[in-house]
Amino acid sequence: MTDVRLEREALKLFERMLDIEETERDAWIEAQTENRPELASRLRAIRRAADNAMLQTGAATDALEDEEIPERIGAYRIVARIGRGGMGSVYRGERAAGDFVHETAIKIIKPGLLSANLVERFERERQTLARLRHPNIAQLYDGGATENGSPYIVMEYVDGLPLLQWIDEHRASPAERRRLFRDICAAVGVAHQNLIVHRDLTPSNVLVTHDGTVKLIDFGIARPADALAGPGPAATTGRSSLDSLSLTPGYAAPERMTGAEVTTAADIFSLGRLLARMMPEGDDPELRAPELRAPELRAIVARATAEEPGRRYPTAEALRADVEAWDANLPVAAMDGGRAYVLRKFVQRHRFGVFAATAAALLIAGAFAATGYAYSVADRARAAEATRFGQLRDLARYMLFDLNDRLERVVGNTEARVDLAQKAQTYLSALAASPGIEDELRLEAAEGFIKLARIQGVPGEPNFGEKEQARANLAAAERLLRAVRDPGAPTANALARLYAHRAVIEAHGFLDDKAADKAIAEATRALDRTPAAKRDRGWFEARSTVRKAQIELADLADRMDRVGALAQDLEKEVGEWPADAQTSRAAELDRAYADYYRAYALSFDDKTMERSLPLFHAAEQRFRDLERALPNDPIVLYMIAWTGYNGFPVASRLGKKEEAAHFIELAQTTIDRLMAIETRDNGLITMSTGIREAQAQWLRDRGRFAEAIATQREVIAGHRKLLAVKRSANTLSAHGFSHIILGIIGRDAGDRALACDSWRQAERDFADLQKRGTLLGFYAEFLPGLRANLAKCAAGRPASDFGPLR
Repeated sequence: MTDVRLEREALKLFERMLDIEETERDAWIEAQTENRPELASRLRAIRRAADNAMLQTGAATDALEDEEIPERIGAYRIVARIGRGGMGSVYRGERAAGDFVHETAIKIIKPGLLSANLVERFERERQTLARLRHPNIAQLYDGGATENGSPYIVMEYVDGLPLLQWIDEHRASPAERRRLFRDICAAVGVAHQNLIVHRDLTPSNVLVTHDGTVKLIDFGIARPADALAGPGPAATTGRSSLDSLSLTPGYAAPERMTGAEVTTAADIFSLGRLLARMMPEGDDPELRAPELRAPELRAIVARATAEEPGRRYPTAEALRADVEAWDANLPVAAMDGGRAYVLRKFVQRHRFGVFAATAAALLIAGAFAATGYAYSVADRARAAEATRFGQLRDLARYMLFDLNDRLERVVGNTEARVDLAQKAQTYLSALAASPGIEDELRLEAAEGFIKLARIQGVPGEPNFGEKEQARANLAAAERLLRAVRDPGAPTANALARLYAHRAVIEAHGFLDDKAADKAIAEATRALDRTPAAKRDRGWFEARSTVRKAQIELADLADRMDRVGALAQDLEKEVGEWPADAQTSRAAELDRAYADYYRAYALSFDDKTMERSLPLFHAAEQRFRDLERALPNDPIVLYMIAWTGYNGFPVASRLGKKEEAAHFIELAQTTIDRLMAIETRDNGLITMSTGIREAQAQWLRDRGRFAEAIATQREVIAGHRKLLAVKRSANTLSAHGFSHIILGIIGRDAGDRALACDSWRQAERDFADLQKRGTLLGFYAEFLPGLRANLAKCAAGRPASDFGPLR
């Protein structure tokens, strides 16, 4: 017998042993493994591991010394330790920052377990949870590292019990158990839609609150669905996953034993095992009735736990649907019972009517009548199902494309729109996964993913700054669009917009110029696939999205000549739109964008700066007109704030004090208007910091140096907090640039020490970025001026001798 076969047999025996009384297990093992010492030894080893609680979370902890309970972590005060697991301890915490109060669960790696692999696993769990938002998944709030370097995550505190304990203590009815299982399937389905396989679905990893709400926890060994396959033949030759203690016997799929590719089918297997434990036949009076209830349960479990992954339910939603059918006494797909089975199910649901109708008829005639009636009902049921399918599709379409677009124009709804879009996307994804789905529905689901990505993290408009989630949703949309069997202009348009958004995310969020350029090239190719004769309004709007993405990339590369040229193209191309679209809001918005970007490009050259000022005013007027026509459009407000922010330094440098005051006030009042409501918006937070920096420069221009220095130091303090959380290229660039501004204020104030100290810090930050290869062109242009002035600092020259920085 090979090691794999021995492992499988031992695990099967272990599952059976769980139903044996503890006092009888030794004798049972002897009887089951007679004359087979290797099998007996392996089974006992698995039993010992389970008894030591080593298989639930991935490692032993009791061998380590008990660590001290911390008093506080971040903004949270530690109340008590509520559990210990393989990766460390879990504490109950209370937010003590003074802004709001809530209870949390804080999970920390023990200092004695800080191996590279364990830290990597813990950080992966944090990244995984950050992608998942669902009422039946414990929510991630925060994360970081303690003073001694131990990683931690702050999660929703679930005041509940493990699944089977809750069922026992609440004496849950069969209907309640089925309801709990359907909620578990819904949570797993969302994880799968986010390309996450949980890999350890067990009763202990499903908590139920006192009011009966399911909460799925412990994604510590979860993996991205596309990263679970082994690296080829070598993947099957190493030790089994049991040896790495990353699975729970009784719930782990057979392929986990062989090192074979682990997909979402592994979670389907675990769900089947979970259902079997939740619905033992002897405890369910419904299952003891002389009907098909128990065989149907066995059929559902058998299909979910089939040995071959391909024979299991294709999705958690499909498993959930079969359980719902079983709950409603409708035909269960796993039964494969044919017409006779459908007829029997009909008779069970309508027993009184069927027997009343056949009481006065001959047995054969009655049978024919019942059969005919069943077929008629089945036809009507199919028609009703088609109607429900269409209604669900219409509901999802309305939520995602109509209602969301209306809410987008009501400031303060960013978070509500995310929840709305995710719920609608759940519907669309389930429909898109149905067999024989239409291309039109694939396209709708893809558009949903694109819209969700925009809300989550596409720069240039209000977003949550969740760039990883946005990137993942764009990838999901791309897969759907690539699966369209007969791609036409709508598919090409969607792909063009998708790639444009991806380019901006890669450039802004990940500083990956190559990936951004590749995405823009893909967007252009997608547009070119549509012949000129078939280019409708959707195509022109897609080209507009691509053009604005190109402008963003040119701005990041500090190519102002290209920004100006692309802005000219944007305005000219509006004139090519269909006649009925040229007066639309989208067209007028593009004209305002064009004025803004032309002004922005001219503002960087001393020779053309003065020409930019009228264009900034023209852009402001266009954006204000749009805002008056449709108040509180977040994107329009966003652009009004940007217009004020970038118009201010031009007016300031030209000595136009009144206009400078107008622009800085415009920027500040607009951003305050947004920030008062959209407190979680990442783009607004970043922009608000930039406006505060502009205010510091305005105060400098007015000779109010003490106020300017204090304001700029507040800006730097904000950057320093962000650096403590994550030392990324973006945060380091902003920190260095803010020190350049503080140095300039110090120079103009005659404070030589402040100027020199600030510029030294800026030079250190930029040199670090340069060494990493992540110093953007805009910031690189300051290095020569920085180093020239620092040489004067070293030579003891006065502040009046310091030259320009750029």
